[in-house]
Amino acid sequence: MIKMRTLLLAMLVLTVSFGCVCNKCKKDKNPVEKQEIELTTVSEQNNALAFKLYEMADKPGKNMFYSPHSISSALSMVYGGAHKNTMEQMSKALYFGLPQKEQHQGYLELQKELNRITEGGKAELNVANAVFGSESRKDLVQKDYVKLVRDFYLSDYYNLDFKDYSGTAKFINRWVMDKTRDRIKDLVNEDHIRGSNEGMVLVNAIYFKGSWLNEFDPKMTIEDQFYVSSKKRGDEYSRPVEMMSARAKYLYGTAPGVQLLELPYAEKDLAMLFVLPDEIDGFAKQLNPANLNKWQESLSQREVQLYIPKFKFDITFEGLTDILKAMGMTDAFDPLKSDFSGIIPNETGRGLYIYDIIHKAFVEVSEEGTEAAAATGIVVATKMSMEPEQTITFRADKPFVYILLHKPSNTVLFMGKMNEPPKA
Repeated sequence: MIKMRTLLLAMLVLTVSFGCVCNKCKKDKNPVEKQEIELTTVSEQNNALAFKLYEMADKPGKNMFYSPHSISSALSMVYGGAHKNTMEQMSKALYFGLPQKEQHQGYLELQKELNRITEGGKAELNVANAVFGSESRKDLVQKDYVKLVRDFYLSDYYNLDFKDYSGTAKFINRWVMDKTRDRIKDLVNEDHIRGSNEGMVLVNAIYFKGSWLNEFDPKMTIEDQFYVSSKKRGDEYSRPVEMMSARAKYLYGTAPGVQLLELPYAEKDLAMLFVLPDEIDGFAKQLNPANLNKWQESLSQREVQLYIPKFKFDITFEGLTDILKAMGMTDAFDPLKSDFSGIIPNETGRGLYIYDIIHKAFVEVSEEGTEAAAATGIVVATKMSMEPEQTITFRADKPFVYILLHKPSNTVLFMGKMNEPPKA
């Protein structure tokens, strides 16, 4: 009996010991696996937002270009300070499917991954974040929030004089220009700083420049016609363009009503997918993550005669605030309902709300490759003035003296007294 108990005890010790070793192995692997899950999830939610924004912003006959990653990153920084219903609405509208900490960790992993591209020397890809706060409010900002944007978004953090509307706007715009190689200019203006009521501006900037794996021969670029309608081919629908051409093996695919071609960059981790629908009007409804996956699965190496126009655009994404409201993110813009107490506690009486969102983008596609840049600015305003100005009343409703001066010399040129006004 004693031997049996001893044997059972030994087996129990071995089981516990073996279990501990296995658990340790799992713990050792979990951080890596967890980071991969977070990175994948953030990428998926960015894509979902990308297609939703396209659908909401699409206007027949109008160009569009934007960086969904820039928009999502900037909003995620603000999301880091959201609480209660504001947080829930933002999470749903922006497709944020992870708990707060994992959400921010995912953005950190993605930013590191993107910025590694430049290290390879075949393309330049830089993602940068910054928070520009008001010097007068710096003591109210939660230290945990400052740590969050620095640790997870590698964000610069500046405290500026928000009473100097022009100087603060210029400082922010210089930062954006520096991060986008001068491609994005005048992201914010004096009215944004004034309207923030000494709040803060959160910015994401992204810049890319890369060469095609096989560059187009400029000698093969000719003037050609581009039709602004998918179906109509009359002269009134055509526009002259510089059309690049090449014949080579490319990843090509088809799906009902659409042709697809993937054009690789010299940096192997990057490519541009061209999606050519039979009919562009209403095509926005087919743009979604599920269809993207199907289209990519249809790609295979084929011999293709390729024609692509050269183009270059500077575009401001119009109506982003209204689009996000329509997607259910309403409280964040409402001074009475917003809760960003993770940034500045509402109890201070200086709670925050989103005053405006600005997104500007640049793209150029040429024989050599692609250059693209974008920046997103989120102007976060305080709900109340820090020191409400006293109202001064001057009511000239009794006799008064008036003097017209030459200011440089301080010379009195005219002087009078108003004692009895003339009849109306």
